[in-house]
Amino acid sequence: MSSLLSERLKEVRQFKETDIGGTNTAGSDDTVQWQSMIGVKRAWCIVRLSAWDAGDDLDTAKIQQATSSAGAGIKDLTASSATGDYDTDTPIDADGDCIRFDVKPSDLDIANGFNHVRFYGAETGNTGVDLIACHWVFEMEEAYPQRSEAAVSASKVYINAD
Repeated sequence: MSSLLSERLKEVRQFKETDIGGTNTAGSDDTVQWQSMIGVKRAWCIVRLSAWDAGDDLDTAKIQQATSSAGAGIKDLTASSATGDYDTDTPIDADGDCIRFDVKPSDLDIANGFNHVRFYGAETGNTGVDLIACHWVFEMEEAYPQRSEAAVSASKVYINAD
């Protein structure tokens, strides 16, 4: 019996709206949780600009990988350059602009123990407040265990017989 897609989705907010104006970065400090890719079929990282100064643009946007939830051995998974995954020649630069990164475990350097990911963003040359938010959606390989409640009239209980 297969599970419903909604039972395999897990959402995690990497960080709430954060001002990354000036030389500040998003996703680079100890308060940011690395996301494990263990048991994940695929993941999407969604980054959104909110209150963004019109004179600024998101100069760096990339996914990094590490060997632990503490960020050991950090290295880039995607590139942020004129010819990279995030094209810095045409960066996002307005309220409401979004980026979506698609990540699969096979993209990571699993053979060398890299199984955690995070978003890293930076804006340089700040002229005002630049708010950015990031969250992840993970499609897990298997459904989360569901706690069954007592059956009542018109209830639906989904049981995974795998």
